[in-house]
Amino acid sequence: MAAGQDVGVGQPSRGAEHQGKGYGRFAVGELCQEARRRGHHRLTVSYHAGEHGPEDFYRRLGFNPTGEYNEGETVAERILLASGDD
Repeated sequence: MAAGQDVGVGQPSRGAEHQGKGYGRFAVGELCQEARRRGHHRLTVSYHAGEHGPEDFYRRLGFNPTGEYNEGETVAERILLASGDD
């Protein structure tokens, strides 16, 4: 993918025994750093919204719904700041 284009992230799959240990937060943080290093400015995710969905997780990590949907899934974005302060 060329620099400046959006980067999309698939839904990471974590077993219940691994949730809440910071693995997902770490992985998303590393993805943001690498995408920024490669010149990207926006990271997107898509997910099924609902009571047990990952929306709260992504919101805590700075993703905001765009109002778009991809195959029935909510699309959310995180703008990557050039300074790394995001």
